[in-house]
Amino acid sequence: MLDNQWANVIGLGLDAVGAVFLTYGLIISRAKALELGQSYLSGETDEENLQLPPVNDRLKQSRNAIIGAVLLVAGFLFQIYGSWPP
Repeated sequence: MLDNQWANVIGLGLDAVGAVFLTYGLIISRAKALELGQSYLSGETDEENLQLPPVNDRLKQSRNAIIGAVLLVAGFLFQIYGSWPP
């Protein structure tokens, strides 16, 4: 049977992996944001298209997802460190 501390360590590790999977769908590249956010009214160049609201929104979502994933994983790692068995 698992010791409580080890169960905590395993649970937090699974939480960290789950958080990354949850944010994976939100993290996209500039090229993917351009592809998804362009409309029939899009500009001639990528620079013009980067100014389109849907493209900006997708890039903002991606940046926030990356920041959130980093913070979640860092928090879980600190919790694992704090509860690591001696």
